[in-house]
Amino acid sequence: MGEVRFMISEAAKQVHVESHVLRYWEEELELVIGRTEMGHRYYTEDDIQLFCCIKKLKDAGMLLKDLKPLIPELKSTKLKLQKTEALKKAALKKETTASTVSAPAAVSAPAAVSTPAAISEAEVVPVTQLEQVRSLIGDVLTEVVVSNNEELKKDISKSVTTDVIREMDFLFQAKERQEEEHFRKLDTLIRQQQANRKEAAREHPLGRLKNMFNHC
Repeated sequence: MGEVRFMISEAAKQVHVESHVLRYWEEELELVIGRTEMGHRYYTEDDIQLFCCIKKLKDAGMLLKDLKPLIPELKSTKLKLQKTEALKKAALKKETTASTVSAPAAVSAPAAVSTPAAISEAEVVPVTQLEQVRSLIGDVLTEVVVSNNEELKKDISKSVTTDVIREMDFLFQAKERQEEEHFRKLDTLIRQQQANRKEAAREHPLGRLKNMFNHC
């Protein structure tokens, strides 16, 4: 499956802001946003998650000028969160596989895989003079990644469902038109056959006799 792209109106809806707000944030924070061949903005799931994080930090009281130098930190932290999530999934998969093979392996699996996850989680929030801000960033990003992924899944599912319904409606309409055309042709054929029978009856000798008696 290719990269999912959203136009600015769709992205703004995901972030729960107006389109002009996204453009303003892009300019103020000097964010690099993709463009189509026609020059229109498009946004990826990562872009939307970043904007959701920016919005939550602003709602928490941070200003754009304070956020700007932290953008690299936001992106870096998000990548570490994604890496942590991937490690957890890999660990869970490994643990499940091990438990399927043998019971002793299943018992030892958690101890074997807990260290990478713990290290990754420790790396998410470095201990620096910006610890408080970065801690907030980590919390916000965790919430955004989880909740926004669910929203994206719902929107994509809704979009696919709408497309399927539209396609089914088109097929039903095409079938109705085909049936109408079939019955129209059938009605024309029946009328033609009735007319042919009347014409044949008039040309038959008995038909001519009937016509003669009718005119007497």
